[in-house]
Amino acid sequence: MKLHRRRRMAISVPTTSMGDIAFLLIIFFMLCSNFMNEANIRIAPPTSPQIEIVENASISIIIDEEGQIHVNGKPVDSDAAVEAIVENALQGKTTDEDRFVIFRCDRTIEKRIFEPVLEAITKAGGLIIAVGDKQEQN
Repeated sequence: MKLHRRRRMAISVPTTSMGDIAFLLIIFFMLCSNFMNEANIRIAPPTSPQIEIVENASISIIIDEEGQIHVNGKPVDSDAAVEAIVENALQGKTTDEDRFVIFRCDRTIEKRIFEPVLEAITKAGGLIIAVGDKQEQN
């Protein structure tokens, strides 16, 4: 009696659509994540001929033209809240590069409004980086 051996079929994994799947996953996670929403905050920053480009900062504080304070794109009520948020965000960060705080302010805002915010950032241990526009030199 002869036994018939079955031929083994080669198993292959279809990899042609892996690129499509990876691309769709990237789009999905981008849509589901929260980006800093600072695009709707309008400011006219001050100008200076000595502006440097800032590489990285984990915290962004903006005071818009109406005097509203925004931390990482979210409105905040007072400078005490700014201090608490910055202090919490900087916990455990020891190097100067990790403690940078970007500060943007509309050029029409008075000193009495932005000065307490600057003091709150300093009390919380942040290193302030002021942002403005490069002034054209004639």
